Amino acid sequence: MFGDTTALIVLVIVAVYLLAAYTVTLAIRRSRTPQGATAWSIAIISLPLLVLPLYWVFGRSKFHGYVESHRAGNEELKEEAKHILADIAKPAAAPAEGLAPLYQLVRELTNLPFLVGNTVDLLVDGEQTFASMLEAIRGAKEYVLVQCYIYRDDGIGKRVKDALLERVEAGVRVYFLYDEIGSSTMSQSFKTELIDHGVEVSGFKTTKGRGNRFQINFRNHRKLLIVDGDCVFVGGLNVGDDYLGLYPSVGPWRDTHVKIAGPAVQAAQVSFVKDWYWAAEEILPLNWQPKLSNGESVVAVVHTGPADLATLATLYHVAAFNSAQERIWIANPYFVPDEPTAKALELAALRGVDVRIILPANNDNRLIQLAAMTYVAQLQHSGVQFFLYMSGEKGFLHQKTFLVDDRLSAIGTTNLDNRSLHVNFECSALIVDEEFAQRVEEMLLSDFKRSSPIENPVFEGKSRWHVLAAKAANLGAPML
Repeated sequence: MFGDTTALIVLVIVAVYLLAAYTVTLAIRRSRTPQGATAWSIAIISLPLLVLPLYWVFGRSKFHGYVESHRAGNEELKEEAKHILADIAKPAAAPAEGLAPLYQLVRELTNLPFLVGNTVDLLVDGEQTFASMLEAIRGAKEYVLVQCYIYRDDGIGKRVKDALLERVEAGVRVYFLYDEIGSSTMSQSFKTELIDHGVEVSGFKTTKGRGNRFQINFRNHRKLLIVDGDCVFVGGLNVGDDYLGLYPSVGPWRDTHVKIAGPAVQAAQVSFVKDWYWAAEEILPLNWQPKLSNGESVVAVVHTGPADLATLATLYHVAAFNSAQERIWIANPYFVPDEPTAKALELAALRGVDVRIILPANNDNRLIQLAAMTYVAQLQHSGVQFFLYMSGEKGFLHQKTFLVDDRLSAIGTTNLDNRSLHVNFECSALIVDEEFAQRVEEMLLSDFKRSSPIENPVFEGKSRWHVLAAKAANLGAPML
């Protein structure tokens, strides 16, 4: 009996390590970076029973099936896509001085250029954002497209829902797309009410497709509201009372959104249509004729994700930072950048560019906050200045914004961590406009006033255990 038990234990151990060896080969082949492959390999071999399930759930960096789904779509979809992309690309902008590499990159990897003739409104908090969104919804005449990572059926969630249902009663088509993980607290009764009143509702279905069944690693983090093909809202705000600062335990919520009117709206629709086709296998009849607004903003709405052939999110950040001559100002809640992004910031600071980065003093992810400190320490030596928003007070900075020199701004959903840069589906607006950049500058200057600089080396005066915890968290950065 004892011998049989021993033999069984040995057999299980051998099987586990054979599976671990096979999984290491997968990690080496599939990981985004050598650092990621190394981190996964060491963890799998060292703690196979713990890490093997984690790898099979979180380890993949490519979302299988999404691209194939669109390639395998019917001929109607393919032909329509050709005409749509050709029409949208007509009001293309000539490259601004110094930004030609960025313009070329976006065109090559998205098939869509920077577009002229847009108006962009800066929405600096939840009150402005939701007021503008509700006004746009109530004015919808043909359709409303809603996409959220987190949608809460609380106060603001119900107000948005009521506005959508009122439009449905008026004959407006409404399509509602959500991420199942981010919106896991949204009740079934809430979704049923939408469906019963005629709203087309779908989860993004991140576990759909070959090999994705257990991959909760992938999230659709995009936040889009598109009305009639005339305007689009994009930025950091999900739909929930916390984004209005109504959670006492969190305090004031600092976030940023933009409303765009003009040809860039159709570029944003491309993102929504691709996601909806993946989730619902339906081609939406939408307005695809670009409409020039009275504005002068040049805009590219860039959607990125794990189905991209190249790491577009990293590449456009690097291209933007490499173009800087005077300044790079960043506000971002999760700062665990991949190596190319970190090096671009380091090089910019070393060549005399004013690089300032605002991070939240109070982060909702302790592991990322610890890992971020190793990057703060590294970049401080190069002259990058870091600030902590609402240090010593309640409040959370959640905006994903950067400003390069006096003309290029970015506002969207992309965090500067490995998850956003490589694993999540994201969407951001790149805006070339000196007047708009001045408004972003004023907004960020106000944020700096509410922030405290990290003046000393970040680890100075910290205990050995704190430093060890930060560096240990950083070991997992490629997997975060």
